[in-house]
Amino acid sequence: MSATFGEKLRKLMKARGIKAIKLAQKMGVSCAYISQLITGIRRPGRETLLKLSRALEVPVETLLMMEADPADTILISRRIPVLDETKMQEWADVIDLDYPAFAANSYEYATTDDPNAFYVTTGGLTSCCGLDSCDLILVEPNKHIGSGDTVLVCSPEGISIKKIVIQDTTTILLDEKKEPAVFSRENLHESTKFYRVSQCLRKF
Repeated sequence: MSATFGEKLRKLMKARGIKAIKLAQKMGVSCAYISQLITGIRRPGRETLLKLSRALEVPVETLLMMEADPADTILISRRIPVLDETKMQEWADVIDLDYPAFAANSYEYATTDDPNAFYVTTGGLTSCCGLDSCDLILVEPNKHIGSGDTVLVCSPEGISIKKIVIQDTTTILLDEKKEPAVFSRENLHESTKFYRVSQCLRKF
């Protein structure tokens, strides 16, 4: 089941190291009002979202995606969090799909309906599968992964980008600079995660 706005707000506050009383002071509202947002008694309006954006120092687009009904298809250009080399390693330790929006220091625009979409820079990757010329790589972790797709791989060996081939019970990871890595369901490490790579962006 998808997390509610209140649950995501609580997690965002924790990531930003801000308690309800401090957030209320920064927004100019009562602590009870913040409590009602967190528990879901109240839903935030436009003015509240703008105040939250300023107080928590996150783009209002992030809050809009948190507030959106997950059943709705949202396809708007919005600011997406960017994980640089340092933040990428921190994310790899927790593999929390909400983490990029809460911890990123910079943002770039993308058109996506994935509420957890984020960019990665190539600096923190052990290999890029031919995408070395990209400045930013868009990851849409909630998108379906099919055979032949490009994926962000998080494994005990590090974070990399590879092509994935899925054949029955076998998964093959392709990298133009290395021999293919072949895994069966039994020998694929349980901490290894795959996330769909959708776009390569070069900044001019």
